[in-house]
Amino acid sequence: MAVFCGNASAAKIVNDLWCVVMSASDEEEIELYLEFQKDTDARLLAPPKIGGIAIEFPFEDRWRESRIWAGYLNASLILLREMLLTPLLASTLIFPALFNFRHAVEVALKWHIQYAGGEIPKGAGHDLYVLVEAFRNATSNFDSDAKCCLEHMLARIVELASIDPRSITFRYSTELDGSPIRIATECLDLRSLYFVIEDFSNWLTDLSIEIDLYQN
Repeated sequence: MAVFCGNASAAKIVNDLWCVVMSASDEEEIELYLEFQKDTDARLLAPPKIGGIAIEFPFEDRWRESRIWAGYLNASLILLREMLLTPLLASTLIFPALFNFRHAVEVALKWHIQYAGGEIPKGAGHDLYVLVEAFRNATSNFDSDAKCCLEHMLARIVELASIDPRSITFRYSTELDGSPIRIATECLDLRSLYFVIEDFSNWLTDLSIEIDLYQN
C-alpha cells in the first residue's frame, strides 16, 4: 500500500511522529496531565472529577446504533483532517481512518435498511455487496431523482467494498496463514477522500428524512 509516494525508514517515521505529538502539546494539556498523574485512581472506567467531561452508556438506548455509525464516521473525518494538517501522521492514521469509515458504512447501511422497512439478509455479516442490494430493495419505492443520488453514493460504497471486502484490510497486516493483506497500490488523494466521506456524512443525514417522506 502507498499512502505517501516516497520511502522512509520505520525509525525515522516513529521519530517524526513523536516530534509532532510533542510539539502539539500546549501548556494546558501538560498541566492537566501532571494533575492526572497525581491521581491515585488509575481505573480506565472511573467517574468524572470535578470539572471533568463525563459520558454515560444507557442500557436501553434505542438510538445507540445510529450513534455508533455517526461516531465512527465523525472519527474518520477527524483523523483525515488531522492528516491534512499534519502529513507526517498520514502513514499511520490512514488505517484507523479507513477502518472507521468502512465500519460506519456497514452499520449505517444496516440501520437504514431496517429504518426503511427492509430486512438484513441472514449471514450478511460484513459483506457490503449484500447490504447494498438489501438497501436497494428497501428503497425501491424512491423516485428516479432520489435513486440517482442513492446510486452515486452506493457506487462509492461498492468501491470501498472492493478495497476491503471482509472488513480486515485496515485492521490487520497479514492473513491467518501469514500472507500479506494487499491494498490498492496507487497513492491516495487525502483531500478528495476527506470530501467524499464528508459528502457521505451529509447524505446519511438527509437519507432518514427521505425515508420518512416516502413512508408517509
